[in-house]
Amino acid sequence: MKAILRKRENIAEGTLACWLEPEAPFSFTAGQFGNFTLLNPPHADEKGNRRTFSFANAPGHDTILVATRLSGSAFKHSLAELPAGTAVEFAGPMGNFTLHKDASRPAVFLTGGIGITPVRSIVEHATSDRLAHELFVFYANRNRASTAFFEDFLAWDESNPCLHFIPSLDEPPDDWPHERGLIDEAMLQRHIEGIERPIYYVVGPPPMVAAMKSLLVRMGIDELSIRSEDFYGY
Repeated sequence: MKAILRKRENIAEGTLACWLEPEAPFSFTAGQFGNFTLLNPPHADEKGNRRTFSFANAPGHDTILVATRLSGSAFKHSLAELPAGTAVEFAGPMGNFTLHKDASRPAVFLTGGIGITPVRSIVEHATSDRLAHELFVFYANRNRASTAFFEDFLAWDESNPCLHFIPSLDEPPDDWPHERGLIDEAMLQRHIEGIERPIYYVVGPPPMVAAMKSLLVRMGIDELSIRSEDFYGY
């Protein structure tokens, strides 16, 4: 089907968000993704005019929210220039990076950068629907300016008693009140009681996903309790 670009906004340093309205009724599960193809884009290269993006908002909205780090690719240049009202080809939903059903087990999300998009979808859905799952979101970035959707998570952390938002920066300002540096065992132990109980969700660039999965295995987490999704750069 086609989807119409309704709005575009820079939401963090080098990060673009787009709101697209499907031309027909559309439903998905929080955490899923779709394929988006630009039609007659103004720029082209060998990487092509199709990309996969996670849905960053909860189901039930009139539009689909996606977000991406900008790069030198023709696709990203084209996306940043498309006027509101432009149609793109859309296929989805796909994927099973979705919240488990057993609310007695907490969900722990380990992510960084634009890997936050499916996590945002899940957390918005859990907050709006008042799900009973306890949620821990560990979100690593280089600095505050590059941290996408930061204010959204702070607001949900205030309104949802089941949510624990744990942002971390490599280059924090002096007055930064949250975590610092890479996500590691000590950080997880500081915030999670009963480290073996949760289901762990790891999402981000392949090197980060591999590192986090190795960390969890070293900590004795059952591999059946680890779910992951790789975000490949383009």
